[in-house]
Amino acid sequence: MTQPIRSNKASGMMRKLRKLKNKPKHFIVDSSGFRLAQRSWKHSLKLGSFMWVVACFAIAVLYFGLIASDRYVSRAQLVIKQADQIKMLPDALSMLGLGGSNHEDVLLVQDYMNSPDLLAKLDKELGLKAHYQSHDVDYFSRLSGDVSQEDFLKYYREHLSLRLDDISGVLTIELQAFDPAYGQRVVSLMLKESEGFINKLGHQVALEQLAFVEKEVDRAYQRVQDEKAKVLDFQNKHNLISPESTSTARLGVVSQIESELASQQAQLKQLQSYMRDTAPAVISVKARTEALTEQLAQEKARLTGTDQDAMNEVTARYMDVQTQATLAADLYKSGLISLEQARVEAYRKLKYLLVVSQPSLAQDAEYPRRLYNLATIGVLLCLMYGLIVMGLATLREHQD
Repeated sequence: MTQPIRSNKASGMMRKLRKLKNKPKHFIVDSSGFRLAQRSWKHSLKLGSFMWVVACFAIAVLYFGLIASDRYVSRAQLVIKQADQIKMLPDALSMLGLGGSNHEDVLLVQDYMNSPDLLAKLDKELGLKAHYQSHDVDYFSRLSGDVSQEDFLKYYREHLSLRLDDISGVLTIELQAFDPAYGQRVVSLMLKESEGFINKLGHQVALEQLAFVEKEVDRAYQRVQDEKAKVLDFQNKHNLISPESTSTARLGVVSQIESELASQQAQLKQLQSYMRDTAPAVISVKARTEALTEQLAQEKARLTGTDQDAMNEVTARYMDVQTQATLAADLYKSGLISLEQARVEAYRKLKYLLVVSQPSLAQDAEYPRRLYNLATIGVLLCLMYGLIVMGLATLREHQD
């Protein structure tokens, strides 16, 4: 007796498996679990439990249809470029948006827009927290009155959307506000503050270098003026414009005196060959020779000697003063070149926030998305109700 019963069970199992393989829909419909779930579903409808789903959905319709506050979106687009990148690009690169965008700078701006610093400025300038806490906004949409700074930042980020295009480097800003004009003002201030932030960030080091070079140039210029004053004082003290030219002129005088002295000495020897030393002509030539010899000694003493007024001493001291003045002038010229280079570098590092699209003034409210939210809520409620009913049916089946 045991063998036929087991055989019947095995054949019945095989038939069910073949039915599941060939006609899975009929297998599920004819199953006892499905029939029990169907009876439980009809029984639930009779008891009115599905009315809970209808009631919840009606509450959602009431909220999104009459209570939920409209949220308007103001959009703007920006891109960051450096001064040396703003130039004519090949058409192919321009179409791809390459060659000028700086993704790192755009990412910095993106982080700055999400930062508490910018949020504090927006709240200070435009009263952003008061706008989000307005009692004209429904309770579930507005920001609570006793909110902390961290929760305020979280709420702000939930109403701010930032999208970066990796190809063109364009950053799209979307801010939700309960008033379209107010949202436009907030986005405009965000662009203004972001421009100041990126310029300060990119220009800070260059400006510090430029200020240092300008200070050094001013010091070099003051040194040039001091050395120039020393040269003028030296010239006025010695009544000389150029010791070199004066020395050259005195060398010419010495040469002339030596030439004339040689001539007079030759003439004296000629006269002494046939005249006595007491002859008037000999005495006259001898007197001129002695005078020229004395004058020559004086002129040589002026050119060289241990006296501070000697031309070689004066020329040496003048060369020291002139060398310092020339060195100061060369340093000043080098400083001016470095200053121009620093200015060019500062300009090259200057970054521009270019607004591709100005903040828009919304005409229609984009949020909340009423039909989408209602459809989502309806589907979720039906799924939850179905899961509950299936669970109850499974429990009853196990109890049976």
